[in-house]
Amino acid sequence: KNMYFSEFNDLIFRPNLNNSIISLTLLQASKTDLLMALATIFEQLKAYPKRLRRTEKEAFLQEAIQLFDSWGYKTRRLEKKGKIWTSINLETKVTSPEFIILAHYDTPIMLPPWIEPFVRIFGHTRPFLLSVVLLLFFALVIYLPGKIFAITAILLGLSFLLMLLPNPKNYNDNTSGVLGLLSIAEQLKNIPKAKKRVKFVLVDNEEMILTGAEHLRDSWEEEGASFGDARILSLDCIGWGKQPVIIRNGPSYVGVELLSIFQEEKPESKLVNMGLMPLNDNYIFRDSGAVLVSYMDKAALKNSYYIKNIHSIFDKRLDLNKIKWITDNILEYMKRQDAF
Repeated sequence: KNMYFSEFNDLIFRPNLNNSIISLTLLQASKTDLLMALATIFEQLKAYPKRLRRTEKEAFLQEAIQLFDSWGYKTRRLEKKGKIWTSINLETKVTSPEFIILAHYDTPIMLPPWIEPFVRIFGHTRPFLLSVVLLLFFALVIYLPGKIFAITAILLGLSFLLMLLPNPKNYNDNTSGVLGLLSIAEQLKNIPKAKKRVKFVLVDNEEMILTGAEHLRDSWEEEGASFGDARILSLDCIGWGKQPVIIRNGPSYVGVELLSIFQEEKPESKLVNMGLMPLNDNYIFRDSGAVLVSYMDKAALKNSYYIKNIHSIFDKRLDLNKIKWITDNILEYMKRQDAF
């Protein structure tokens, strides 16, 4: 049975929430144990569906710190104030990591629903083309005849009021990525070698033009930390979608290595180079070959992919089997690189 969550089918396989977090390790854990642990952590994260305002973020971070602490990790907050936004990143303390796992924990505002059809045609992996098409759409609206223009302009204007509202559920974007990161951290908690070689970072303000990742990079540089040799993977939207997609922004041996592992079981997995077009926090660390790991659907445009129903009220589904598949393969990648 697929384990997935939705607004109407809340939890097909419900753990006993009266118990503490289920203990598991890589050496002794069945598939059921791992899915049960994922379900249990997710039940805790569901208490923080919106993480847009400072108070919402602080409440979530306290929960995350308690989880890391219960697994024996030492953490620290990296708070940095920018010209517009202040970011609070949370990392585990690892001096010389060989792997850095990122997941942004902030959640988005809502977007007008009429944008989704354009996304499904042109895809998130073609952001420049998508932007041009949207501009052309607005240009065409201007030339509509009188009353039709007025009605269309009013409806479009009203739709943009949605951008004043926080998105309500955010199961896939990016509770799924946070869940994947925490799942990997828990599975490595009893392996001292791994805890010295794998750093976990919950990144703030990805939805604010990747500001949190920029602040994270700046904080590391100010401290003289050099993680250039680490393999950096960012988990985002790994809970729903048809096809595993790895995004790189330029050369990336990390993407090539991870793709080979993905394709052993899922040959349809893809590695996409978005060049100078940012989509996720991995872009900030592109010089280190950082990658985004996600599930996407094929867009109508050839060789283009999109993430379904994010930034909308329909982001209310989560498939734990998909998250587990991603985390299993990332753990296999770490193992092959002698991280544990």
